[in-house]
Amino acid sequence: MDYYFGNVDEVEERPVTIPGSKDAFIRWLVTKDHGSLAYAVRKFVVKRGGIIAKHYHKYTETVIITKGKALVCAGNEIREMRPGDFVFINSFVPHYIKSVGDEDLEFFCIISYEDDMSILEYK
Repeated sequence: MDYYFGNVDEVEERPVTIPGSKDAFIRWLVTKDHGSLAYAVRKFVVKRGGIIAKHYHKYTETVIITKGKALVCAGNEIREMRPGDFVFINSFVPHYIKSVGDEDLEFFCIISYEDDMSILEYK
């Protein structure tokens, strides 16, 4: 496919399945199915008080906060993030994202496609 047009609200929202995650949902906006062989674009909603549990993976990712307030742990650093803030997380860096504001957290996440796309639970 040479191009693809879509609307975020028309993409199916699914629960995040990383063990320990709570009240977190994902929409896969741009994927290999749309012709993107190098990266994927996803949109997440983490309900107030929800979390995407600590995990790591081979692919890199960039998270861009668009709504709400997040507590993001990447490696050994924890930061509060607000709309307009972004973070790049390299391969195999343990991380989690928690919604800590008075409203739902929303963010876009761009990930690289790698030969191994598995997500590993951090223990």
